Amino acid sequence: MRFYAQRDVHPERYYARDTHGKVEKFDDLPARYLGNLNTADAPFDRKPGDKPALSDAEVADVVAFLKTLTDGWQPTK
Repeated sequence: MRFYAQRDVHPERYYARDTHGKVEKFDDLPARYLGNLNTADAPFDRKPGDKPALSDAEVADVVAFLKTLTDGWQPTK
């Protein structure tokens, strides 16, 4: 969750830099899919230095909620 909340405002935390020191945002996505990225609409419209779409407390709340979703399945050991 933190990755999705902060990747646009702090890309240097999540992406590598090229040989010139520039952050290579979305370097983990195949080039053919780059055109599918939504960077115009909130919350995906953030830029470096902006406030993240979710605060740390909101990230924690979403994670807590997601942990309540279960169908009871347990992996076999």
